[in-house]
Amino acid sequence: MASRDVRLNGSTLQASHPAVEPTTPAEREMVRNQLNLILASSMFHNSKRYASVLKFIVEETLEGAGAQLKERTIGIEVFHRPPDYDTTDHVVRSAVGEVRKRLAQYYQENLPGPVRIEVLPGSYIPLFRWAEESPALTSGPDKADPSSEPPPPGPVAVPAGAPKAGISKWFRPKRVAALGVAILACLAALLVALQTPNLFDSFWRPILSSRAPVLLCVGNLAGGRGSEGGNQGLSPTLTLKEFHSSESETVHVYDAMTLARFAGLMQASGKQYQLASQSDATFTDLQKGPAILVGLMNNNWTERLVPQLRFTVEHPSPSRITIRDRNHPSNTEWSIDYSTPYLDVAKDYALVLRMVDPKTDQIVVVAAGITVFGTFAAGEFLTDKNEMKKLAAFAPRGWDSKNMELVLSTDVIRGHSGPATIVAAQFW
Repeated sequence: MASRDVRLNGSTLQASHPAVEPTTPAEREMVRNQLNLILASSMFHNSKRYASVLKFIVEETLEGAGAQLKERTIGIEVFHRPPDYDTTDHVVRSAVGEVRKRLAQYYQENLPGPVRIEVLPGSYIPLFRWAEESPALTSGPDKADPSSEPPPPGPVAVPAGAPKAGISKWFRPKRVAALGVAILACLAALLVALQTPNLFDSFWRPILSSRAPVLLCVGNLAGGRGSEGGNQGLSPTLTLKEFHSSESETVHVYDAMTLARFAGLMQASGKQYQLASQSDATFTDLQKGPAILVGLMNNNWTERLVPQLRFTVEHPSPSRITIRDRNHPSNTEWSIDYSTPYLDVAKDYALVLRMVDPKTDQIVVVAAGITVFGTFAAGEFLTDKNEMKKLAAFAPRGWDSKNMELVLSTDVIRGHSGPATIVAAQFW
């Protein structure tokens, strides 16, 4: 990273760790990893507004557009204000101020990562600093602390006939040993990095490595009414109008977009796949190979899997649906009331599964929200490599060969879901 000075109100800001500019893909990835950790923290994951502001200004800066980060730009891109909106509207200033405060709180309560992200007062451009720097990197030879130098070595035996000149300090026994340890540590870290597949590839490997085509099965309005899925048959006397509006042929647009994300992933991976609604799919179809199930209460095949799992689904009242944790049955937080006006829904929850179906012996992946907002957020989580990195905080050793069940939470603003946050996980 290249160091840079920061000018604020005409003066140069002096900091213990100078601001740096990510100049390589690896450095930008380091910043994004830190950003994802911050966004997943309690300071940001419950507020889509502040998380969206922070993510936008960091990504714009990483893409080289930091100089264009003005109040109006953020208002238009993040808060969807019209291009000519009146900037006396303080929404951007208030949001960025809150982002500064929450960043400070995050670094007070969490261990620093390799990069520290800051937003200085009076600026909308984020700064990136090394969280810790070696004194050897920040001070010249004349500024080194004499007390940090190792004590001079004792007498060294020189073979007869050897030159009388002193032995180079780089070949003193202690330095050779230290250098050897450092080299071994670097080699070990490199070996671990090379042998550790990324989370996204590890999650999808059981699906993508199968020889059989993947069944992409989406819920529809007819879902949730049968016990084993499968098409109950359409009357041959249906008119075309009746056929178009029939429940077995109707899929919610958010579920359709989620299905499209999975189809795109299969296409990009060169994996053959088949599409079916939950009404069209049969038990025989699910026995033939891996399946991806989209939807919870509108997909009978998903409902069939959930009852025996730790995180299951209950109907405490006719209009309320709850994801229940069998280990903590008193927790009722993961709940949605379907009588709520849809524009007033502020939260949704979803189940994500990757498991072997005990009845078909095939691997199944599930993206299932209590509502379509949660399903869409689950689909984004499963098809976005950066989102999938959130799994690292929960996954145990050897997780990639285990079944797993995740509970996701997403903020919803006027019918649009935000990035998902993992709130609970089970591996077995």
